Amino acid sequence: MPQNILRTPLDPPAIERVLASTRGRPLLPPLGDPAWEKAARRPLAQGWIEELKRLAGQELAEPLPELTAALYADFARTGNRLNFEHLYFERRRRLGRAAICALLETDAAARGRWLESTVAKLRAVFAEVSWALPAHVANPTGQDPRRLDLFAAETANLMGEMLTLFGEALPAELSTAMTARLRRDVFDNYLEHPEENWWTTLTNNWNAVCHQGVVGAALAVEEDAGRLARLLALAARFLPTYLGGFTPDGGTGEGPGYWEYGFGWFSTLNEQLENRTAGQLSLFEGDPLIRKIARYSPLMCLSHGWVVNFADCGPRQSTRAWLPLYLGGRLGEEACLATARAQYRHLARTGINWQEERCDLLYLARNFLHAPEEIPAEAATVPEDAWFPDLGVLVARGRDRTGHLWEFAAKAGHNAEHHNHNDCGSYLLNLDGERLLIEIGAPEYTRDFFGPKRYESLAARTLGHSLPLINGCEQAAGQEFAARVLAESHSGTEARLVLDLTHCYPPAARCQEYVRTLRLDKAAGRLEVADQFVLEAALPVETALITEAKAVAEGGGVAIAGKTAQLRVTPAEGTVVGEIQVHGYRDHDGAAAEVRRVVLRPKAPAARLALAYTLTAG
Repeated sequence: MPQNILRTPLDPPAIERVLASTRGRPLLPPLGDPAWEKAARRPLAQGWIEELKRLAGQELAEPLPELTAALYADFARTGNRLNFEHLYFERRRRLGRAAICALLETDAAARGRWLESTVAKLRAVFAEVSWALPAHVANPTGQDPRRLDLFAAETANLMGEMLTLFGEALPAELSTAMTARLRRDVFDNYLEHPEENWWTTLTNNWNAVCHQGVVGAALAVEEDAGRLARLLALAARFLPTYLGGFTPDGGTGEGPGYWEYGFGWFSTLNEQLENRTAGQLSLFEGDPLIRKIARYSPLMCLSHGWVVNFADCGPRQSTRAWLPLYLGGRLGEEACLATARAQYRHLARTGINWQEERCDLLYLARNFLHAPEEIPAEAATVPEDAWFPDLGVLVARGRDRTGHLWEFAAKAGHNAEHHNHNDCGSYLLNLDGERLLIEIGAPEYTRDFFGPKRYESLAARTLGHSLPLINGCEQAAGQEFAARVLAESHSGTEARLVLDLTHCYPPAARCQEYVRTLRLDKAAGRLEVADQFVLEAALPVETALITEAKAVAEGGGVAIAGKTAQLRVTPAEGTVVGEIQVHGYRDHDGAAAEVRRVVLRPKAPAARLALAYTLTAG
């Protein structure tokens, strides 16, 4: 049985003895392994290969876009991340495309051309002065060869995987240089200067991703069992802190996007460790929290590739279907396997998004290798509801009597969560697989967004959520600004959440009590939202609904019309529709975007009042 080095730490000599006595299989099969030819024949792969080869063929002899000194320094001057990062990730996407073409190719002459392109691109990425992003580097040049951030760690793992995959097919001097740089700037840097790597003490995705890159690369290439043992022992000191960032129910305020990144890379490291040690050492074994964490993201997935995207989370699944597939197989979790099948179905419909930021070697290799032999059939049933009592998130689903699919999620929480938005009590609603009441999620990442101006961003402030303003005040940031769950229930017919949100607002709101009740009647196809306030005086209050869809006031209510689905907003007695505002922002890719904020107000001001409305299918 594997020994979990996080639950029962081993000293370096004990780990070294295990490493010296085991030579487990590599995580990825090398060039020429029959697994690649088998992967290329699968139906899903057949739908991907034509576009892959078209793109990689255009790039065959092209140099990678250059990362100039001016681009490295751009963030320090302007606070803009995307100018540099678009090119940084494009370089890795192009390397990944060339490498996968070489691995899948069976014709010797064609494979030689792909290999030549792969080596040229690998040389260029390896030669980057600094693998870290300028946004994570302190000096104004934006360059620091020894800075271990998320992406220096990812690049270290990339180098380890390239050496694993291509071995002697790479020029000897390049392989030697890659291994030497990994030892000097990554492995020994981590071992000798742990105090510089502040992410070792974090409870968020940084801890897991950086450790996977550093230790995963070492598991791939490090021949010195003593050095590798010291790396593993040090990582075993710090990785429990990452797991401590999850609530006891397995949830994370970072949302499913950062769950996939942090826990996905943690899971990859576990797979690397168990493979390298022939199953003797593990990060998973015997830990009941791991199983709960594994179920979190599948339960946060919605139909048509959407997810529950509170905080800085994108609204779409990234379809890294190999991750829930691995977790389902390793842990025996059907919820994970069902999610993997749904994600592979989605990939069969849409194809791979070759321009997605992280469509790189790590993603492509696993997607090809783990694609199922047949495209999975559509699920016959609606997934189960989920309630995370410690995290304070409810996800409910159901079909009404006329066949409409309702997917609803709401959150309690506090306003100092990882990637926090000031959004306690917020909710989203999808109808028939279309987002109609939304969370903006992750906007463009800039210096200001991760600085003191964060809550000036529409995405992070209360104004950008389906929440009230009380006496002109939005919610405030800080752990003390927290929701309290008064009641929660969910069944096949109904889901209900009652929240005390009084203490989410600052004293200037002059709010003595604010209780929000959300109730989804699944069979009737109706979501009821009721806000009750006790104020110090008859102060101004308004609530709002956030949508990307067209919204029109009519007949005393509002019609929200998506591409195919429609919602009708019907105010309760004493509540009236105000204006429909349009607010602009920049999305995660830096493109201009906008939402509509549908405002509802009380018919008359009062110290005690209710704002309530019902949502039905239009």
